[in-house]
Amino acid sequence: MYSQCMKRLAVFTLIVLPLLLSAQIVNIEEQRITGTNDSVHWYGHLRLGANFVKVQESIMQLNANAQVEHKMGKSLLLFLMDARFLRAGGTDFNNAGFAHLRYNRKLTDLLSMEFFAQAQYNRLLLVELRALGGGGLRYRLFKSASGKDRVYVGAAYLYEHNQFTDETGDRDWHRLSGYISFTFRPWAGVTLVSTTYFQPKITYWANHRFATEARLDTPLGKKLSFFTDFSLQTDKALPTDAPVSNYAWQNGLTYRF
Repeated sequence: MYSQCMKRLAVFTLIVLPLLLSAQIVNIEEQRITGTNDSVHWYGHLRLGANFVKVQESIMQLNANAQVEHKMGKSLLLFLMDARFLRAGGTDFNNAGFAHLRYNRKLTDLLSMEFFAQAQYNRLLLVELRALGGGGLRYRLFKSASGKDRVYVGAAYLYEHNQFTDETGDRDWHRLSGYISFTFRPWAGVTLVSTTYFQPKITYWANHRFATEARLDTPLGKKLSFFTDFSLQTDKALPTDAPVSNYAWQNGLTYRF
């Protein structure tokens, strides 16, 4: 029985751990594309979860997630929060979280300016605190006649402060942040969303972060759909003992009612 439980725990870890490590670069663009509702001024959700399982070993999982948007005229205010903790058999498999605040102001039909501030931690990646803030421009490259297909690019400056959990001292960097994102709906019910970020240190581009994520939703009926989501991230600014790259591939079903 004990060996069987350990096998289940090992399978659980192999499936879940890559997904939990993938939150080092927060994909704000993904949240904005899928979350904004133009018909109301306020949009949001708050999710809280807790699980505890004890057989031979105990498993404890805590999750908190929030998203709030306020849209009024040419202005959009977005707040995101996410925290995750997972301990199994006395070992932490996840201990990470972030909070992000962003203001977007439309200048023209194609161009917007945006300002943001963010704080995050990820104990598995040895990040005690990463605090950053900055601002830049967002430009719409393409919009189909129906409005369903869109391509955006963005460029910003950000300043970040890093505190690590190992003996690495505090680090402060000035970075550029560029991204390209698109949403395509080639057929009824089919949606492809992708965002790619690149964030180099201004004076030393070998110190950079890169992240790309793509999600495909395909209908299987009126209420059922299949999704596949792939993300890849590289962070060259972490301490020596932290993993530089991680990726995750998720597949699942969504039922709407």
